[in-house]
Amino acid sequence: MKALITGGAGVLGSTLTKLLLRMGHQVTVLDSCRKEEAWRLFEDVGSINYIWKSEQDITVTDLYNYDIIFDCAIGFADRPFGSESPQNTTSSNIFPSLSLLEKVRRLERRPLVVYPSSFNALYGLGDNVTITEEALPSPTSIYGWTKAAVELLYRTYYYAYGIPVVITRTSFTFGPGGRSDELPHKLILSILDHQRSFPLRSPQAKRLWTFSKDVSSFYEAFIAKFEEEAHIFPGKILHLGGNKDDRITTNIELANLISYIADSDTDIIEDEYEAGEVVNGKPVTFVQNAVETREFLNWKPNYSLENSLKETIEWFKDHKFRYNSTASNMSKKPARLGRITGK
Repeated sequence: MKALITGGAGVLGSTLTKLLLRMGHQVTVLDSCRKEEAWRLFEDVGSINYIWKSEQDITVTDLYNYDIIFDCAIGFADRPFGSESPQNTTSSNIFPSLSLLEKVRRLERRPLVVYPSSFNALYGLGDNVTITEEALPSPTSIYGWTKAAVELLYRTYYYAYGIPVVITRTSFTFGPGGRSDELPHKLILSILDHQRSFPLRSPQAKRLWTFSKDVSSFYEAFIAKFEEEAHIFPGKILHLGGNKDDRITTNIELANLISYIADSDTDIIEDEYEAGEVVNGKPVTFVQNAVETREFLNWKPNYSLENSLKETIEWFKDHKFRYNSTASNMSKKPARLGRITGK
């Protein structure tokens, strides 16, 4: 099978590249990151076809003869950047996917196009709702809105032009090689830097954390089933989220758990709530029901939250040199306690 991964130098893109190569498939990576700086990708991978190009500049020729495309490219990941720079976030996160879909539309032989969306697209559903695959997008942040918008864009191209698409909604992920701005990694790096205090935004907002190895096993099951029954995939929405016990935690619970595992004396200081983290006057909270996805792929998460955090902490200890010191980004004085406000 021939696969193209846009944004292949990123966290998910590099994970998919390594997985597909291990499964014996041919992989081409397209990314605006210089090949020499794509350390996540080339740390464990030899020679691959690497196209140094933005997804927004992709051509029809770039897309010939692929069986599957993973649209992992994104301009700006997560919050709070979108709240401060919404026009830049919107154009950077939406137009590349539009460009990709337009080029796929011109192909005679169309590959399956997979869009990794996010639970951020769903937080406006309400207080303590059950998130299912059938849930319609209801974002509460600019970033979440861009993910929801591209979901709807994909669905539109599926219905209007018959392009075979799949949407995979992912809960918050963490693990070796993860981005430094994700809460678990940011706190771990602060602990390793011996920071006196850590300002924690949105302390009571809830998250369903998923370990990177469970992300890899999800896509392994996805790819294996696609090889056998490609015709049943177009139009699917699948939920990739959870840990062994499907334990949902508040941000303060997760931070305290990391501090306990790392035996840290860094003070966790509750900070203000980010835009979109409060729905109807309450911090974001939800439960998940992903039975449909898990039965479809015969997959479920295998790693507990505690064990996966231990493994992540050990990886960051050995690879801290890959990240800039967090000292310049962290407040050295206790942050003020934020006031919860309604939408």
